[in-house]
Amino acid sequence: MLGNAGLCSPTGEAVYYNPANLTRLDHASLSVSGSTYLRYDISAQPLLVLQGRDQPFSASGFVAIPSTVTSTYQVGDWWLATAILVPEALDYKNRVTFESPDLHITLLQQHTSESLWLGAAAARRITPQLSIGLSLFAAREKESDVSFTRTELLEGVQEVITNEDVAVYNASAVLGVYWSPIDELGVALRVQSPTVQLTGSSDLYQSTLVAAATDQREELVVDGAKASRPLPTDLSLGISVRPRPGLELVADAGLQLPATFTTLDDPIAGVRTQQVHLAPRVGIGAELELGHHKWVRLGGLYNHSATATPTSADDESSENYLGVTAGFSIQKDRVVTSVGAFGLQSSTKLFVLGADPARLSDARVRLYGALLAFSYQL
Repeated sequence: MLGNAGLCSPTGEAVYYNPANLTRLDHASLSVSGSTYLRYDISAQPLLVLQGRDQPFSASGFVAIPSTVTSTYQVGDWWLATAILVPEALDYKNRVTFESPDLHITLLQQHTSESLWLGAAAARRITPQLSIGLSLFAAREKESDVSFTRTELLEGVQEVITNEDVAVYNASAVLGVYWSPIDELGVALRVQSPTVQLTGSSDLYQSTLVAAATDQREELVVDGAKASRPLPTDLSLGISVRPRPGLELVADAGLQLPATFTTLDDPIAGVRTQQVHLAPRVGIGAELELGHHKWVRLGGLYNHSATATPTSADDESSENYLGVTAGFSIQKDRVVTSVGAFGLQSSTKLFVLGADPARLSDARVRLYGALLAFSYQL
């Protein structure tokens, strides 16, 4: 709840944010983040133009995402940790209708995606002020997209069904460093390596049916196409300042490096490439200890889009996110209970399909929800 500024935070989540911080834990622990309750709203006013008419688009939904289970313990001069992370588990369903004088279009969409990261970390103090740590992760990324489009024309009906299922397994590493020259100051460095694909495949299906004076049907089936979901190198710097006992101020600055990837390569389905651009992000936060074992945390964040600002309707959209977070933690005996809330809104750049002259849509995405977490000190 510190606006994603976690590089200088000595918690069990250090296995992902900065494994060097494991050496700052006073005792072994078992940390469980219960569920993230996420509400989303998507809108574009309009999304496209049909026969001169603006066609708006909107969708909303609710998702409960299981988050993390992390255990930390000490063996000699080493701090070790294991983690099960579920950073994403989304299920999107929507039905929308577009109408014009000569057209009636119904679009059904469903998208599900889930990430599962299994990791282990080791950390050690090099000097009393300097610590270093390394985490290794194996990640499974799964996606499923289904869409059905029914278009009613004056001369007949056209139906298009598409389905794509992707499963990719990657490996990644996180190197972390934490340096505290004085008790009131901490500086952190995090380097996440580009992912290394272990295996990946995609199953695709597409069917087109035209019912008119002359019926037509086309079908495409591809099983086991070579697919990937890579991530580029990610660099982050963090700082924490403790001006007085019970108050800590933190700030992180991150940079995802640019890269071009091939996400699908098949002789029948074709080749897809993805280009990601330099994407900076910033997180700031404050933690205030209200009393004995009671904390309030506040944060703010900015995530810049990894896709370029579109210059025409042929380009994909870009989204820059601003967000705020707030949370409260209390410790009773060995159990720390934390609750929090967050809200994000995008500044979305999206061209209206079919508009002449070309223009940008009034589009946005809103994400907001709550988080519940428990940590047990062993």
